[in-house]
Amino acid sequence: MSNRPQPPLSTDSPEELAHHVAEHASDWMMYLRNLNQYTSTLEEEVSSSQVETLSRNATIASLRSDLTKRDGVISYQKDQYDAAQKEVIRLEIEKLQLLNAAIPAVQTPATEPAPTGPRVDRTADAAPGATLPTPVTSTGSAILSEKLPDPKEFDGSRHDLRRFTQQIYAKMTANADRFPTATARLTYVAGRLTEKAYELILPKTLYGVPQFVDYPDLLKYLEEAFGDPDRIQNSRNKLYQLRQRNQDFSTYFAEFQRLALEGEMPDTALSPLLFQGISRELQDMLLHNPADSDEFRPYARHLQSLDNRFRQHQQQVSRHKPVSTPAQTTSKTYATAIKPAAASTQRPPAPLLPAGDPMDLSSQRRSNGRKERRECYRCGSSDHFVAQCHLPDNRPPRVQGFRPSSPASRSPLRSPVHSTPRSPARGRSNSPAQSSINGASLR
Repeated sequence: MSNRPQPPLSTDSPEELAHHVAEHASDWMMYLRNLNQYTSTLEEEVSSSQVETLSRNATIASLRSDLTKRDGVISYQKDQYDAAQKEVIRLEIEKLQLLNAAIPAVQTPATEPAPTGPRVDRTADAAPGATLPTPVTSTGSAILSEKLPDPKEFDGSRHDLRRFTQQIYAKMTANADRFPTATARLTYVAGRLTEKAYELILPKTLYGVPQFVDYPDLLKYLEEAFGDPDRIQNSRNKLYQLRQRNQDFSTYFAEFQRLALEGEMPDTALSPLLFQGISRELQDMLLHNPADSDEFRPYARHLQSLDNRFRQHQQQVSRHKPVSTPAQTTSKTYATAIKPAAASTQRPPAPLLPAGDPMDLSSQRRSNGRKERRECYRCGSSDHFVAQCHLPDNRPPRVQGFRPSSPASRSPLRSPVHSTPRSPARGRSNSPAQSSINGASLR
């Protein structure tokens, strides 16, 4: 694209422009020619760009149409692949049925030949001379495969679906001759469903027969409803949190392997996880007995050997642990009973208060709870305290009016302090010459 032509004069004054055009008419004529040519070039380029844009839009539309067709082809091929898988399963079942049918049937005689000698195996109830009935035998039958145990019923538990599915496939493969038709297979699988699992297929059941092509479709229907979409990640999370704790290494390792296989973990990542989950005792033993290899299998065998040695050591320790005999127990008790008296005087016992004293904190007195409820200790009324109680004081005379004057008077290691106790609130008079011992009245 050429540059845009510039005018001979750029001004905002009309008079100046008219004067300049009159004097330089040839220059302005050349400018107009160049401007016209430049405009034509631009129009051609714009037209060419429009044509190219239309062409590209057509190409994009064609590509989108091709993608739509390819998506349809892929979807069709996927449906064909699923149908081919079902056909392969059906053909495998028919193959097993044909192989079992090709086995010749063993023909047995209708009746067994009568023994030539006299019968000696008569029952006790048979009369002498009576003929026993001849046992009825089958004329002939095809040899069926050995019947596998029936899988445990499936109730819709998510964690039990894989077990049930694999056992059904094993049953139908090994005992294919016992279920020759799709109806027989579907009714058998439906008979092993209970609770939520059977309620799921109940709307698709007509006259007792689930309306599916064959039992793999029924199992796929159960997988869509009760399967675990995050089975691998959930197994890995459980593996990261697994710990040995107090169980033996074999039990812990069995669960570890199961979760590792469920989580599709690589062997290179299992050794650190195995070390993380073992007990503290095994980790300490590894400090003095390191493994020769960090590979998962040799590392696990080394840990198993260490765990066996540790448990054998624990058994030996418990076996040689001394057990106290009755004679030793009696001697200990006697030695405790004859301790020197000086040892017992190091810490004097607390003084025993007289029975019925307000300071008596025996279990019987604490159980009343009158102090917490702010009630009278004597009658239990909440209108007054024991000092204003109208009931007579039934305590022994030697403890009536007991009032410890100071902490020193309550200590058995201090000399007794003689003091005159205060009279009770009921107006009993005290003599000035009243004597007391350790602060307790003798009246």
